[in-house]
Amino acid sequence: MSAIDVMNDAITLVNHYFWAIAFAFIIGLGIVFTVKLKGMQILRIKQTSSLALSGIQEGATTKKISSFEAFCIGMGARIGVGNIAGVATAIMTGGPGAVFWMWIFAIIGSASAFMESTLAQIYKEKKSDGQYYGGPAYYAQKGLGSRTLGVVAAILLVLTFGIGFVGVQSCNASSALCGAFEFDNNHLIFAAIIAIIAAILILKGLKMVAKFSSKVVPIMAIAWIVFALIAIVLNIGGVINAFVMIFEYAFDIQSFVGGGLGIIIVTGLKRGIFSNEAGLGSVANIAATADVPHPVKQGKIQSFGVLVDTLIVCTITALVVLSYGSYADITALGKEGAPLVQSVVASTAIGDAAKYIIAIFMFVFAFTSLIGYYTMSEANARFVKDDKKIIFVIQIVVILTAFLAACVEDVNLMDNFSDTLMALMASVNMILCALLSRKAFEAYADYRAQKKKGIEEPVFHRDTLSDSTGVTEWE
Repeated sequence: MSAIDVMNDAITLVNHYFWAIAFAFIIGLGIVFTVKLKGMQILRIKQTSSLALSGIQEGATTKKISSFEAFCIGMGARIGVGNIAGVATAIMTGGPGAVFWMWIFAIIGSASAFMESTLAQIYKEKKSDGQYYGGPAYYAQKGLGSRTLGVVAAILLVLTFGIGFVGVQSCNASSALCGAFEFDNNHLIFAAIIAIIAAILILKGLKMVAKFSSKVVPIMAIAWIVFALIAIVLNIGGVINAFVMIFEYAFDIQSFVGGGLGIIIVTGLKRGIFSNEAGLGSVANIAATADVPHPVKQGKIQSFGVLVDTLIVCTITALVVLSYGSYADITALGKEGAPLVQSVVASTAIGDAAKYIIAIFMFVFAFTSLIGYYTMSEANARFVKDDKKIIFVIQIVVILTAFLAACVEDVNLMDNFSDTLMALMASVNMILCALLSRKAFEAYADYRAQKKKGIEEPVFHRDTLSDSTGVTEWE
């Protein structure tokens, strides 16, 4: 057994126990938030979708991040490897039933996304570059009065996203490209391309990242949906069976008896959260950057983003895979992740061109996610110390991580490493949200009260809160 295998086994063991703890916080508190919000994320989805898709031109004439730009950065971070390789991996690891549990956790998680995003807006802070920053570290310090807890959350988030998630995205994108375009030293060449393009945008600053995401993300998301739908239509005879398998395997009696149901559920939770990032604090970091009149506006927008990511984008990818045939037929292909999707689509009339098209999608999605993760890392670096030298170090670390991870051929170790950090980050963030939940509920009550009075664009003031200690940007 190689050193890599030993390390992977050790991380897998730690990962198992961390997720046992994280599951309780993510699901338990997510259900509590859903109940207290009275199912807002589903029952008021028409209003949240309108908020998310309006104001496309908001940021055109200002240097601040608009609400729509923040939504696109958030979707750029969400729509990535998880929507293609992650879904395929979930199906191979937990069976078709894992998709059902991804849906359930997305609905629950969208309530958590609302809470963390609203809190991030309430406790956001303007830095020396004129932009707003916020997230778990900020509401830990300003809301709970603990600088130490804030620093811990900031460092943990940088490790989780600036290194863990950036590494996974870059590694998967490089692997997909290498599988499609075969030539000598392809890993090194693609690693250099990814790092160079990332460096160009990242070194240009946060506003450049926002403008890039607001233009590229909607186009690529729509393009993937169209391409995936074409692949589904070419296997249209298997679509009904795909849905049957999702529900059949989600409540498979043999899974209950053999203990496999736990694997199915946890797999759905892991891959769902890796894709939509609800409760991880990343959504909160992005939400805080938006210049909005009321915290709840961005909370509702980011909540909607979770649903779009999982219920639409991930579901379409799942149907691409599951419409291929029976689960036995799919497993017989002997592949998982992006190669599985490539093989399934290649079996249609699209042919071998599928591996090239999907590789390009993987590259672009991984890249938009990567720069979204940089945005979060910068925000947390500025929390620790708002210094240009520290920001430059973070920029170099993210770029180097993207380069080095793209050179790695086996993604299993990086997947397990990022999953472990993800469980720890989610547990810490959900506890913070629970401790500060009263403020988010008060802001939501204020927003609804203003809407009932006929106010089209509610405006927030910190005096609305029963205790505005630590709130500095809503005078």
